[in-house]
Amino acid sequence: MASRTLTSAALTPAALTLAAFCAVPVQAQQTSTSGPAAAPAGVGASLAAPRRVTGPVPLTLTLKSSRAAPLPLSLGRDNDQNCAFAPTVRVLRVGTREVVFPVPGAEPRLCSQELQAKTLPARGRVAFTRPLDLPAGEYLIEGWFAGLADGARVKIPARPVRVTVRSPRPSGGGVP
Repeated sequence: MASRTLTSAALTPAALTLAAFCAVPVQAQQTSTSGPAAAPAGVGASLAAPRRVTGPVPLTLTLKSSRAAPLPLSLGRDNDQNCAFAPTVRVLRVGTREVVFPVPGAEPRLCSQELQAKTLPARGRVAFTRPLDLPAGEYLIEGWFAGLADGARVKIPARPVRVTVRSPRPSGGGVP
């Protein structure tokens, strides 16, 4: 690769910007300008939750691999997801476009900067679970894995699930 030297006369603001950009290694340029990559080939996700529930909704995101080699995964806690590792979720009220979780405009939490590492076995599965507290109602829950797969940032989406959260029944004080 040929290198080029700029003289001080050629250092206009535009040239400085270009020179600064060119000084950044190619790997860093690609990482900083692009979002998460699509799911790695041979890896898919599924989201599971009970159709009807009273209390917190237990969510399970399962990654399934048809690859011949294991896939190292790592992920951190998400400030917008109540410091959960995975799955990352967005909850919509059925029949509307109202986002119920994460709460729009809410202040993100300050989470510990832990990193969780797992390996997706060759032709195997790995599951991530978390509870989700929602008020009574009908919801569509979108979920995905957001983290690193083999060192590259990825987002692996799952098909949304529909959930009905019921109010807990009042205890005691019944009619004799």
